[in-house]
Amino acid sequence: MTVLELVCYILEFITVLFLIPTNIFIVIVNLLTWIKDKKFSQVEQLITSISVCNFVEEMLTPTYVVNIIYDSPKIKNIYFALSCMVLSCNVWFSTFLCVYFCLKIVNVKNTLYMCLQRNFQKILPWLFVSAILGSVLVSVPFILIITEENVSNPKLNTSAINWQSDSTFISFKERDILFFLTLSWIALLILSISTLVIVTSLFKHMNQVQQNLGGFRSPNMKIHVQALRTIMSLLFSNIIILLVLTANLSSNDNMWSYVIIPLYFMSKVVVCWSLIKGNRNLDKTLRNIFSKSHCINTSDDNE
Repeated sequence: MTVLELVCYILEFITVLFLIPTNIFIVIVNLLTWIKDKKFSQVEQLITSISVCNFVEEMLTPTYVVNIIYDSPKIKNIYFALSCMVLSCNVWFSTFLCVYFCLKIVNVKNTLYMCLQRNFQKILPWLFVSAILGSVLVSVPFILIITEENVSNPKLNTSAINWQSDSTFISFKERDILFFLTLSWIALLILSISTLVIVTSLFKHMNQVQQNLGGFRSPNMKIHVQALRTIMSLLFSNIIILLVLTANLSSNDNMWSYVIIPLYFMSKVVVCWSLIKGNRNLDKTLRNIFSKSHCINTSDDNE
């Protein structure tokens, strides 16, 4: 094991310790709010979906460790298929969240755009179904072509986003790789366009209120800026994800992974934090938890 590999494993372990409880917190708070209010808003649905994907991805790490120990093609197949499906779902759910923010923040006098604004709530369940089914379908070819006959010696051993064990390397058909990566980059393109539209709209709005001293301090502006921070973190994280996927699936030069993987781990932490800070209910609940913890510690110290 090289020093770079060891660093990647350590970073992944630290990230898993942080992300598992954080994503559990997001999912539980949103579900409890749904039960309490009898209403599950669109943004809460999307944030919960992203958090579930993040949680499942982190829970796959033990499977990866088992794969290294036992070097089982069957375990590798399960791990690889689930990883592909989860990452694909995550990219699309992040895209839907950015599109949602775009529709809420930006007003465009276009018939199709206005129709999408009015009907996004009705369309969202079908988008979820399409993303999940699509992610399953694009992963099926990888499951079918992974056999013991097409396993050979590897050049790289990395972390959860590189589907290679310590003694095996999976080779894929270029057609299947191209199809999987094309769909993923289409999602990123939509995400990028939504982000660009929001940034442009916010800058125009800021210019319009420059003479108003309270303009930048208005509640709406603060909400929009926080939404932009969340979107930017999602964009950055998904760019890193797809760069790693593209490098690992289409190239034998694995130095890319060693460079990008630390950024990927950091981006996942930033995304979770942005999702919490960008949602009033999650942020308030987290503040209450910290506040109560601080009060308990203070009372214990006084005793």
